[in-house]
Amino acid sequence: MTNARRDYNDAEIAALLSQVGSRCPLCDDLLFYRKKQRQYKGYELAHIYPLNPRPEEVIELVNSPRLCVDVNDPDNIIPLCIGCHGKFDKPRTASDYLDLYQIKFDALQQERQRSLASQYPLEQQIAAVVAHLHSAAVEQDGGAELSFIPKAVNEKLDATMPPPTKRKVRNAVEDYFRHVQAAFLEIERSDPGCSEQIFVQVKSFYVMQKRQGLTQAQVFANLVGWIRTRAKAQTLESAEAVASFFIQNCEVF
Repeated sequence: MTNARRDYNDAEIAALLSQVGSRCPLCDDLLFYRKKQRQYKGYELAHIYPLNPRPEEVIELVNSPRLCVDVNDPDNIIPLCIGCHGKFDKPRTASDYLDLYQIKFDALQQERQRSLASQYPLEQQIAAVVAHLHSAAVEQDGGAELSFIPKAVNEKLDATMPPPTKRKVRNAVEDYFRHVQAAFLEIERSDPGCSEQIFVQVKSFYVMQKRQGLTQAQVFANLVGWIRTRAKAQTLESAEAVASFFIQNCEVF
């Protein structure tokens, strides 16, 4: 019995295109082209695991992971430019399949992460904490010695955190921990209980990340992205500094 190709509605197609940024994930070409002042479709919806695999494809992909059981599920569909779709299908190899599988897997993870982040509030006062890092005072005494050695950071970071990221976290703790701490004390004086509420929210967000089985590097990146979005941080570095504070302060890892 063969599987019938399913039609996808406009909302599903829009979601699929959004996952790849309307560019072919294999060659980075735009999936639309413009001609005579009009936009035209330049893509096809490809099945990652084949809709009706040939015997040789079943053998080729026998040990390969699958994103879902239903081959017509949108999780098994990805927009490709027409040229790349043809190359992917003929012939479909395990290596090419795994490359596209990983691209789709990462896209789905990012989509789920955005959805998860939107479900977790963060007190608006976090913006004041991040803004504090842009003050002149931080630049003037950023090199002052800490009254403690951030040894706890080294003990918390495991092998899933790349060395450059570990160094970034340690440096952020050394340079900005006191300033972030001072910012929290300041908002606590004006809004008692607010800093504790933020700590609880960060801890809850971290626990949800941990339950997904993500690596420390992935958790850190997701935490930074969440803080940056919620605090409307001007720079990535300021969000990383606040995330590093939470690592040292034990809300994370």
